[in-house]
Amino acid sequence: MDFTIEDGKISLKSLEELAVAQPEHSPLADPFVLPYRTVFCLSGLLEQVKEFAAGKDTARVFIAKEILRQVDEQPELAYPFESVEDLAPYRETLDLLRLLMTPAALDEEMLFKISLPFQLRAVQASPAMQALVNIEDARYTFEEQGHTLYATNLAMAGCMILRECYDVDMRIEQQAMLNVPDPKTGLRKYYRPVMEDRYVSVVLRGKKPELSRADIERLLSNIYDTDLWLELLPPKHFEFHGFMFGQLIDVTREEAMSRLKHRLISRDAVLDVERARKLADLVRTHFELPELQLGLTAIDYPAEYRVPHKYKIHFHLLYDQCPDLLEVPDFEGSIYERALEGKQISLIEDLQSLAGKDLMADRLLELGFKSLLLAPLLSPDNRVIGLVELASPRAFAINAFVKIQFREVINLFRTAVARAREEVDNRIEAVLREQYTNLHPSVEWRFTQEAFRILEAREAGQEVMSEKISFKDVYPLFGQADIVGSGIMRNRAVYDDLQENLLAAKEFLTLAVEKFSFPLIDRILTQIEARLQIDLQHFSNKHETDTAELLLTEINPIIKQLGIDHKELRSAAEKYSDLLDEEEKLVTHRRFDYEQSLKRLNRELSNFFDKRDAELQQSLTHYFEKYRTDGIQYEIFVGQALLQKEQFSQIHLRNMRLAQLIDICAATRLVHEVAKELPVPLETAQLIFAYTSPLDIRFRMDEKRFDVEGAYDLRYEILKKRIDKATVNRGNERLTQPGKVAIVYLHEKDRQEYLGYIAYLQSRGEIDGEIEELDLDSLQSVQGLKALRFNVRV
Repeated sequence: MDFTIEDGKISLKSLEELAVAQPEHSPLADPFVLPYRTVFCLSGLLEQVKEFAAGKDTARVFIAKEILRQVDEQPELAYPFESVEDLAPYRETLDLLRLLMTPAALDEEMLFKISLPFQLRAVQASPAMQALVNIEDARYTFEEQGHTLYATNLAMAGCMILRECYDVDMRIEQQAMLNVPDPKTGLRKYYRPVMEDRYVSVVLRGKKPELSRADIERLLSNIYDTDLWLELLPPKHFEFHGFMFGQLIDVTREEAMSRLKHRLISRDAVLDVERARKLADLVRTHFELPELQLGLTAIDYPAEYRVPHKYKIHFHLLYDQCPDLLEVPDFEGSIYERALEGKQISLIEDLQSLAGKDLMADRLLELGFKSLLLAPLLSPDNRVIGLVELASPRAFAINAFVKIQFREVINLFRTAVARAREEVDNRIEAVLREQYTNLHPSVEWRFTQEAFRILEAREAGQEVMSEKISFKDVYPLFGQADIVGSGIMRNRAVYDDLQENLLAAKEFLTLAVEKFSFPLIDRILTQIEARLQIDLQHFSNKHETDTAELLLTEINPIIKQLGIDHKELRSAAEKYSDLLDEEEKLVTHRRFDYEQSLKRLNRELSNFFDKRDAELQQSLTHYFEKYRTDGIQYEIFVGQALLQKEQFSQIHLRNMRLAQLIDICAATRLVHEVAKELPVPLETAQLIFAYTSPLDIRFRMDEKRFDVEGAYDLRYEILKKRIDKATVNRGNERLTQPGKVAIVYLHEKDRQEYLGYIAYLQSRGEIDGEIEELDLDSLQSVQGLKALRFNVRV
């Protein structure tokens, strides 16, 4: 009969059975069976009995003398027994011997057994121990596993040989823990085994093997080398006579506390439901309350300390009813508010006493709780950062004794919540840096320099202020691919969806009014007719909002109710419901198609410009920033100030401008291809702003982005924002047109430079038709702008 050890856990019952089935040495099957011969012998105990008989304790003297009398009648009791089965005729004497070692009054409660030296099999066990062995899920947990466990047992026996035969005082103890479900409560109970070897003696057979000091040091330095121990202390020369007396000590509270500490010190101890469940099990074990419920939540109180994001630690008792305790109307004046306000542990031994007086207490009573402990968790600066709840379905189960015990662990919970909050904050910060405010590699070096300067100043004990980070004389390259008529297209999609929704509702309600009288239907039909009369030209955001509200608050509820009340309308109501989006409860398929088309096109353009920028970075490091709107806008800054090691020249700038023009044409062709796959075909108009003067930019700490610095350079920002709406031909035509690229410039030298680039593109066959040279209509505070425009061959 073999068994396996998994995670250091061994079934206690299977080992007891194994000890009977395999008395011979079989380390692979049973690490508790050693190759040394072991025999049961009472001689050591009988010597102690003689001492008791000569003592002054009347009861002990009486028992000891009776034992000695029986031994005189049965002298074989003083000699070794080859088999424990041979002890059966002497059960009465054995019982008397046990009375000298254990109190008779505790016989039914004490967990003890008598076994052969270094073996698991019990020669005699207390009723409580026997009952424990028979529990199905009783398991030992050892620090060692497998062969290591066998080696430790072998070394324990070897150390006894060294003590008795070689005068080497060395001991090794097996670290083990028994955990077993309590049949009464179902909670896990933990016991630590303690073994007494005072009644075991080593018997030498033949000549004692010689051991040098070096041999002994080798043994003690190689505890797990079983071959070495068996070689230097051969089993044929040593036997163990006597017996071992073992006890199990209940260490449930200490072990539960230890496991609580171990679990709560990890950063993610309370960040998911499964960990919170295991934590709750340990708390039940610690307080020995099987019905105990644990609630734990991160909470910022008072309200002015609340952070803008939610923590993942929300396992409070009322979560299903109110995920955020502070936002519940019943919170004000409740037991929860008083506990948080007072920053002290609050105990309510009988919640029924608050029935009808405290609405939060009423909620807990509805859930079946009768007693409650609330413990605010405080930060070092005395702010509330979390709350622990202990609740029981029994009144007075949570009482002053539980409150005292809880004070022992409250700091563990405070540390766990604080560390978990920190972990969440760190993760959020990482996401923010990655997705939104991550520094572009081209400028990261400058921020690293500034951070290092601040650290040096702090270490020197100096007050330090962050310096302004700016880059002077850099050249901007602005471009965009803007979706044409996006606002009109969305408006049309929403209008058509709402019209379809109203017509479907009208069809249902008309059918309903033909079958029975229901004045409310007539009123709603009148409102629907009024909405249907609004044409697309006059459809506005207000009409959209008002119509959606009418559908959601009046039309949809009456259709649902009529479908429930009247079987003949049920099919029509289901047909109407099938038209609606599951989440928004409105007809949305045209708007959904438009939004999906917009997202797809934006994603394709965004990925395209990211890829092209990565390639351009190989030729010259530069700053790149991109914005998603209805289309893509992007900005490039190049210049010597942005470079840590490279050298910038006008050749680099001209190369970047040509590359930008090539990319914007490629983006136009990409849009043409992607549009074929979209539910709603979309087009883009391309724009480049040829601003050829250098400017200064600075990093704005409030917005975590770069902006122009000087008053003169603000002109660039103003022009950039206004040219998108520019017109030509006295306002009769937008500058930006589908499938075309417009290049806005200020000076003749810019015109000449870009005409050269355009001629190159014409030679490559990327441009269709003539090049338009245009004067822009006057913009607000802006005059004299000109543009080149051409059609991209797709």
